[in-house]
Amino acid sequence: MKIKINISIREISKELDNIFQLVINYKYLSVVFALIYLIILSYVSFTYHKIGDYGVETDFYWSYVTSAKAFLKGTILIDSFRGPLYQIVLGIFAFVVGEYLKAGMIINLLSASVVIFFTMSVVRKLFSNEYSFFTGLLLVFNPIFIQYTYSAGTDMFFNALVSLTIFLLFLKDESKYLHLVFAAFVTGLAYLTRYNGTFLIIFFFAILIITNWKIDFKAKIKSAFIFLGTFFITISPWGFFLLIKKGSFFYNDNYRNIAYEFYAKGKISWDSFWYSGNNQFSSLTEVIFKDPINFGVHMLQNVYEHFLLDMERLIGWQLGVLVVLGLVIFFINNPLKYLKSKKFAYLISGGVFFLILLLVFYSERFSLFLIPFYVIMALYPLFSNKKSLKNFLPKPVVFIIIIGISLFTFIKAYSYNALRIDSGPEEILLLRDWYFANVPEDERGKIIAARKPQIAYYLNMDFNVIPIADNYQDFLNKIKKEKNDYIYFGIMEAQTRPALRGLLNPKNNFPGLRPIVYFSNPPSVLYKVE
Repeated sequence: MKIKINISIREISKELDNIFQLVINYKYLSVVFALIYLIILSYVSFTYHKIGDYGVETDFYWSYVTSAKAFLKGTILIDSFRGPLYQIVLGIFAFVVGEYLKAGMIINLLSASVVIFFTMSVVRKLFSNEYSFFTGLLLVFNPIFIQYTYSAGTDMFFNALVSLTIFLLFLKDESKYLHLVFAAFVTGLAYLTRYNGTFLIIFFFAILIITNWKIDFKAKIKSAFIFLGTFFITISPWGFFLLIKKGSFFYNDNYRNIAYEFYAKGKISWDSFWYSGNNQFSSLTEVIFKDPINFGVHMLQNVYEHFLLDMERLIGWQLGVLVVLGLVIFFINNPLKYLKSKKFAYLISGGVFFLILLLVFYSERFSLFLIPFYVIMALYPLFSNKKSLKNFLPKPVVFIIIIGISLFTFIKAYSYNALRIDSGPEEILLLRDWYFANVPEDERGKIIAARKPQIAYYLNMDFNVIPIADNYQDFLNKIKKEKNDYIYFGIMEAQTRPALRGLLNPKNNFPGLRPIVYFSNPPSVLYKVE
């Protein structure tokens, strides 16, 4: 018996469009995205990410864990480059789960889910269901977003606080003072995580001025006082603590990172800049006015360079081409006509954050917050105006284009993270097991020198940076002066201390050091300081 099938392409297209509309119109779609991402990434993270890498997670072991441990003992340590909030949260989570890396990963996983939910919610409110769906899809498929979900650090936690602040500011059609209080409070928390959270204050004033809230000038002044007042109340305990301890309410050394970007990058290594007395600046003003013309020119160069790097590293050129096209169409269509719209105000938050990042060296992890803004601009030539592709191409073709880009991004994310998720020095875990099984308790050390702090964390010792030295005798003198009990020398140490590469071979004679254990793949040696 033969059954005739006579279904037209148009009918298939219509049916697929109906299904798609049913999906994107689902009220709790952002919740579904966030929960699925949380479940899948939790499994992947805890299965493959056994130890933090030698990249961004160096800060985790070096600074955050140290501060979290101090917090649990009743002490707040002052970090020269960031506030204390993440370290406090890390300490609380570690107290519950019993291990700091697991605690950091849990914080990241929850934070990433928060980012997905609030980002999709805001985009749905301000733009459309189509925008919300594809923004969420390209966010969860983004390789950098995935990487910094399992890589322990402040990046995703900060991103979650910023996303929540943006959501609160756009929660209602009219300004509500209670929403402002909550938004300002979360802004304060973002600042206490990373000091560049102050960009949210600039953004607040931008939307207060340009959006079409139905409030008069006096009400706007009142809103500004409420927002700033709540913000300063939130950060004041930390500010007064810094004032007492360091003499400045806003104490931090981030100007040193800015100095490296503008005067040292490409000329000397990071280690030489930080550990050899090359960083002699004492304030941001000094950094700017050392060579203000060069500073300004460099800022303009960074606009171009950071944007290209965002296209290449952050979102990929498969999406970047549409971003460039979207920006061109957006400016051709006269963006000033959108000046009082909340859509424009939302995009301004991304623009302000982009400008803040021009002050520091480029890292795609700093730009995590910008991913949704680039996606929105990439969708602009597809969905947003009378000249968009959806008006010239069949609707299914437009969807096939963006779905194809999404799948390509997912494949790229898979291959990218497959190489990185287990890239941490797992040999240190083997060394940890050997050390506690073979070294008697009375011979275990208190201080170890290495290039990175992971070894100190897993051997339960304090950490010293392995000194820079021109020869072995100078190195040994510095090691003993710092009262190190052990030296760990591996590939990372050999790369950054080339004059000491001979230490990779324990058969060489090094007076004052006794090799304890050697691993050949990759080569690494644990020395006892005699």
